[in-house]
Amino acid sequence: MSIAGLCEQIQNAWLSRAISESTWGYPIVGAVHVLAIALFGGAVLIPNLPDEARWIRRLGMTFIVLTGTLLFASGAVRYYESTSFRIKLVLLGLIVLNAIGSSNRRTKVRRTISLTLWAAVIFAARGIAFF
Repeated sequence: MSIAGLCEQIQNAWLSRAISESTWGYPIVGAVHVLAIALFGGAVLIPNLPDEARWIRRLGMTFIVLTGTLLFASGAVRYYESTSFRIKLVLLGLIVLNAIGSSNRRTKVRRTISLTLWAAVIFAARGIAFF
């Protein structure tokens, strides 16, 4: 099976159709996605977050991944064909590589790279909507 065929199956799943065909499904999932990005981003910008509050980052990332997956599933064929979406996936991969590379030590350079990549992800995501 091709990737395009897999995307079509994902898009035709009951949950994907429920989100894309309902009046409020996509806007609600999209709003939660943006709020999760704000939660995660806010927690990342606090450099010396106490250990007992680091769960906020995990919670934000969990909701980002969950809602992002739901948004993708609701229009998988369109997203698969989008250049902006592909750029976003590459940028997310670079973020993961940066996080793996900096797991032992946090430097200003790596933090700057991370923030720059996250900003680029946001711009790429806006490109999905318009291109």
